[in-house]
Amino acid sequence: MYRLVSFFVIFTFVSVMIFFHYQYGHHSTLGHSQTHHEKTIEIPNSLVVPTITCSVTQDQSGTWLLEIMTSNFTFTPHKVGSTDIKYNEGHAHLYINGEKINRIYGNYYNLDYLSPGTYEVKVTLNANNHGILTSEGKEIAYQQTLQVK
Repeated sequence: MYRLVSFFVIFTFVSVMIFFHYQYGHHSTLGHSQTHHEKTIEIPNSLVVPTITCSVTQDQSGTWLLEIMTSNFTFTPHKVGSTDIKYNEGHAHLYINGEKINRIYGNYYNLDYLSPGTYEVKVTLNANNHGILTSEGKEIAYQQTLQVK
């Protein structure tokens, strides 16, 4: 009888924990890129399209520094969330291995210490409403594979 009661108690506890994990867990097995669909904002052909290039280098302290260089684009952190869309201003989104890490409001971002391995670093230019800026259907983004030894 003791084993039967113990089984039901443990089974109930595990079932409740699994239920709450799937209902309220921050991360799912699908990952960020499949659960959150970012809006895109197509830049009209009549406008100058912003460009982005980046470099990721290890600094003297051992951390990794992301430098973002843009043309025809201005970082405007005070306008984030605005619905007034401008095609040449906003902020950037940083993704590492497909997962959104943070917003970036300027030209530099410290990636901190990285464990040995391979990292896919992607930076997109985003309008003030967080929509990813696109031109001819392609994201205005920089992508780099980083090998950390």
